[in-house]
Amino acid sequence: MNKILFTHNKGDNCFETISEFISWIKDKDISDLEIKSEIEKINETSIYNLLNFFQFYREVKGICILENEDYNKDLLDENIDEAREAILELIRMNQGGKYLRGTLAALGYRTLKDDDSYKYLATALEIFQTSILIHDDIIDNSRFRRGQKTIPVSYAEKYNKPVYSNMTFETKIQNFSNSMGICIGDLGFYLANQIIVKNYKNNPNLNELLDYYNEMVIKTCKGEMLDVELPFKEEFFETDADLENKIFEIYKLKTAWYSVIGPFCLGLILAGITKEKIRQVETALLNIGIAFQIKDDLLGIYGNEKELGKPVGSDIEENKQTILYSYTMNTSYKNELKKYYGQKVTSESLQKVRKIFEDSKAKEYAEEKMNMLFTKSETEIEEMTFIGENEKNILKGFIIYLRNRKK
Repeated sequence: MNKILFTHNKGDNCFETISEFISWIKDKDISDLEIKSEIEKINETSIYNLLNFFQFYREVKGICILENEDYNKDLLDENIDEAREAILELIRMNQGGKYLRGTLAALGYRTLKDDDSYKYLATALEIFQTSILIHDDIIDNSRFRRGQKTIPVSYAEKYNKPVYSNMTFETKIQNFSNSMGICIGDLGFYLANQIIVKNYKNNPNLNELLDYYNEMVIKTCKGEMLDVELPFKEEFFETDADLENKIFEIYKLKTAWYSVIGPFCLGLILAGITKEKIRQVETALLNIGIAFQIKDDLLGIYGNEKELGKPVGSDIEENKQTILYSYTMNTSYKNELKKYYGQKVTSESLQKVRKIFEDSKAKEYAEEKMNMLFTKSETEIEEMTFIGENEKNILKGFIIYLRNRKK
């Protein structure tokens, strides 16, 4: 048995923060741990909930990876070279994900049933997310995702030495590379639908499952449109008077729905839950999703690039409208932030923006809002009487993981 101690003293298997503990347990056997804490704010019950989540997460992730690999192999049944290469690009990007959405779908399903029929839904959600990210990378002009080159970058490098060159090549290679990314992302969306229909055609809940899945996709698209327009308006027009509320609308429509509410509720629907109970779950999970995105915003500025798998500070270059930005724009640091926001990021300018967010209290405000939402969601989860204690504890562990993650 491994004895784990949360303490401010150094030693073997001693940790000062939950984040340190999470980094340690990634590749460890967590089936037989004894937890003690000398740190008042770190509750032993919470750590056991975190372990429950990790045990479930590892089990489901293993199943999902195998199913995803089998599915990726099946996609390669293509004779046309260009189409096969495009599918290989989709497969390349459809690897290395965290499978958190698949885990939530599995948890929703396993609330009512005890088998692995959720794995096809998880595969569909994974390829849907990959497709959203492919389009997102084009919108944001991103070069890296999940530690890999994005699809436009990959195509631009493939065709970087033309046989016949003229003045229009540089423009056309960019348009071509982005167009291929759009096409591949579009393909992924329809493949996700196909997976659901093919594998659940005999499930009596298929109609409701597809209806809810499409509702999730529509909300995500609406959130993305708002996410695209707000930075443009902010850069060339005046600051929106209702900016923070619109930012929270993005958090709800994008992150909350496609990262948390949608996956968990789709798992429940697949298992046959009633609509009335779904609405109660949506309310509880909405706060987790919003807090999830606030954590992403904080990591986008204060995270570690190697752990994130994408450049830190990209939100600054993209003029991304976040809770950190909107709060600062209502302080005396507004003009100082404007000097750096929307500009190319250097190590110096990143440090400047970090300090502005700290001095303006934007970072503190975001952290307080995130923690309040996570705490509220824990209370709402406890009130869901139709979900078992084990599933509740796993959800609470998921919240602890999200609150303390580094990527």
